[in-house]
Amino acid sequence: MFQPRVKLEFVRRYCPPEAGWSVCVDIDPSEEGNTGSERISEASRRRQIEMKTDAPLVHAELAELGANVGKRKHWCQTQGLPYIEGDPDIVAYDRSAMRCLIVEVEGASSGQPEQKLYKAIGQIVRSASSLPQGWKCQLVLVVYGEAIARHLGRVSALEKLSISALALTDQANDDRWLFGAPPVK
Repeated sequence: MFQPRVKLEFVRRYCPPEAGWSVCVDIDPSEEGNTGSERISEASRRRQIEMKTDAPLVHAELAELGANVGKRKHWCQTQGLPYIEGDPDIVAYDRSAMRCLIVEVEGASSGQPEQKLYKAIGQIVRSASSLPQGWKCQLVLVVYGEAIARHLGRVSALEKLSISALALTDQANDDRWLFGAPPVK
């Protein structure tokens, strides 16, 4: 499951707009297979085609759910919601309970899982440094894939910073919270 689809599944399972969440998702061009040099191996070319094929489907499904994609600062301003510094993958606000989820996601990738994870940890720690006043905020690291989930399970000290960790799977019933609490539904 590529990163945009992991983001979609997290929104669908843990902060769906139909349940009152206002959600903004960031999807980078690289996550859609739209950056980088020409792919050399057959496997990398096939992977890029799969990413490019899945990306518009994910955008359409997020729109159908009622989630916004991109332009988060403008979206926060038009929605009257606090802007969180940094570059989180997902921000979700539950106005009625004054709750906010800040989520970093790592999906299937050809890169080294630990390198991707350390980058995501840095981003979530940066977001933790600028949480909005008056909101109950929860920070969540989400990964897809067993190799990266093993690495994430080894950094449980993040729980001391109130960061939760989820190993998202193909089936929602199989999702595993590695540490920290899941968001209240």
